[in-house]
Amino acid sequence: MKPLFCFKTIAFSAAVVFCLSSCERTTRTETNTEATDRDTVTVSRTETTTKTKADDEVRDFQDWVNDKTNRADSNAKEKWPEVKEDFKTRSAQLDAKMDSFSADTRREYEAAKARYQAWENRRDTRTSRPLDNAHLSSWRNTLLGNFGNLKTVTATNVKEVYLTFMGAVRAKKANWTQEDWDYVDQVYGELNQRKREIDNAISTTDAVKIKTLQAEYLTLEASADAQDVTR
Repeated sequence: MKPLFCFKTIAFSAAVVFCLSSCERTTRTETNTEATDRDTVTVSRTETTTKTKADDEVRDFQDWVNDKTNRADSNAKEKWPEVKEDFKTRSAQLDAKMDSFSADTRREYEAAKARYQAWENRRDTRTSRPLDNAHLSSWRNTLLGNFGNLKTVTATNVKEVYLTFMGAVRAKKANWTQEDWDYVDQVYGELNQRKREIDNAISTTDAVKIKTLQAEYLTLEASADAQDVTR
């Protein structure tokens, strides 16, 4: 009888290990104390919530979609093919596991896919419209003031140029359409390109300030782009 007992113990332990390795459990225990004339009885109730690997993968996908649809950067156009390919790879992997999703997880996954697809369609529409050179020149003057000719931007005045640019963005952004933002983003990209050409000569103090201004712009542009997606 003793060897049989040991075998059962080992089998039970293996089952526990397998369960713990395949899912993550969160346990909450409530303890209530009930008093009677003779005794005090303690009643414990334990609730266990299971979080599967599929849930984690869909959450990761949602985070990825949110990152792409809520953030913009000056290199978005160059990275666009890479983003599209990344989406295809991620969604194909999850599509193959759809049968294992719970109803709630499936709904969350489909909603994230729809959000991305709407964003991609809008971005494709926007980027397919060619910018008018004369209109773009006017936007450079509006946003950069006396530095509309980017060749005049130097390591000495580049911080001032970014301050001028962001001052115009803050003052005028409320009235801009998505087409306006296309021109603004183009000017921003050109300014960044000019900065890269003179990076080695820019002082550390000015470089830090410029990074702060760039971060502010990306936040404002991303907010405008997110509003466009939800329309």
